[in-house]
Amino acid sequence: MITKLLPDQISKFWDVIKYAIEQSLPPIASEHPDKMNRILSSLLCSKTDCWAIYERSDGPSKFEGIMLTRILYDDSSNTRNLLIYCLYGYDLISNKSWAEGIKSLFEYAKGMKCSQIIAYSELPHIINVAKKLGAETKYTFISFDI
Repeated sequence: MITKLLPDQISKFWDVIKYAIEQSLPPIASEHPDKMNRILSSLLCSKTDCWAIYERSDGPSKFEGIMLTRILYDDSSNTRNLLIYCLYGYDLISNKSWAEGIKSLFEYAKGMKCSQIIAYSELPHIINVAKKLGAETKYTFISFDI
């Protein structure tokens, strides 16, 4: 199951969420000393969304993973895309949770008038899961340090 967290939930679980973010920051995140405060601020004012991935159970729910997303707008082409900014699994995320999560993201992205869901990853398992779910994975991320 996947649920978009509200700002008060983000505050309540910040230590757990912060750890997940630190472990999965994308290659575009610089080493700014204030980056985690900036990410938290972006989450609390809903510029970036935080999603909790978890299995439903009779007892208390336990996070399987955390995902941050953000709407990217390309004004040159007037295109909106949902970026999966980072994704972290505390344990192995079940195939059922992957499928439900992607389905929920598709519905959310469609409601936000996005053309695509986009992401980047260097992890073979994530890339293979994306391929199995029908994603195109043909680009290579290129960066030059300044």
